[in-house]
Amino acid sequence: MSNDQGQATAESKRSRLAGGWGSILGQERTVAALRRAVREERPNHAYLLLGAAGSGKLQLAEVFAQALVCESGPSARPCGECNGCRKVAAGTHPDVWCEEPSGKSDSITADQITELQRRLSFRRAEGRARVIIIDRAGSMNSQAQNRLLKTLEEPPPETVLVLCAAQPGQLLITVRSRCQKVRLGAVPATKIEQWLVHNQGVDPTTAAVAAASARGLPGRALELTDSERAEERQQLLAQITAAVGGRREAIDELCRGIDRDRKGCSELLTVLQELLRDAMMDRAGAQASPLYLGHRIGAGLLKPLSAGQFADRIARVERTRGMLHRNVSPAALLEDLLVYLSLEAPKR
Repeated sequence: MSNDQGQATAESKRSRLAGGWGSILGQERTVAALRRAVREERPNHAYLLLGAAGSGKLQLAEVFAQALVCESGPSARPCGECNGCRKVAAGTHPDVWCEEPSGKSDSITADQITELQRRLSFRRAEGRARVIIIDRAGSMNSQAQNRLLKTLEEPPPETVLVLCAAQPGQLLITVRSRCQKVRLGAVPATKIEQWLVHNQGVDPTTAAVAAASARGLPGRALELTDSERAEERQQLLAQITAAVGGRREAIDELCRGIDRDRKGCSELLTVLQELLRDAMMDRAGAQASPLYLGHRIGAGLLKPLSAGQFADRIARVERTRGMLHRNVSPAALLEDLLVYLSLEAPKR
């Protein structure tokens, strides 16, 4: 990571933590439960935060970690001003750290878990507690998850592990059963719109469109307000629509762009699922607003499909996502899926 990237990451973290619990948008019940655990000084040894990308899992985990090491009184944590709070915000607290996917496989490896356990064997440096956040915990393979089990079964004193994942099925049941599950729900579009305007400085028109298309995910809404990324997304949507419509050159172009990028492939699969969801809702006659205005994936070869057949294809995309962390080429997985979607429509 370059110095500029490091500074940007640190600034982003300080921004996420600036408002404490108040910065967590639309998760009042979840925040109340975690604040109670902090106030009563009785946190569970492990939590599993569940929510889609953009729901705010990592931000919630960081605020919780800051509260657990805060040096103020229980009801004021996190205060944002004490030595512990400032160090967490700066990313320099020795008793708070985050494990995240790395390398070409974009996964958390068994070696990373082994190193985590080695660090946990030492005494706490200075904090009231030690907090380990495992971001995108669903990227751990079974070997890494089984290795983590030892820590979940026999956690060191005053140590809290916070796992963040999109779906519970990404983790072994033995891992899930040893964590307290916390689900982040969808945030109403009106709240997201107000947050974009008043907290992020987005103009009202752009905020309204982004909030309506964000499916309850603040992080996604903020991304949609970025004009450069929005243009890239429009190009991707056009490519996916063409690929599923049977254009071989579009399939080839998407697969070349993915190559070995597992994270990129996962993000593309999310977009594909959402396009199929729009088509399914449209076919069922539901009054739900589409996530992607102006992009209809239910045309062409897929036009004869029923809502149930669209649901089957959405499930096929999810099965493909589940295979991403195996020893298989992401581009090959994507090609197989796109060819299937473009050829398996019922013939007239």
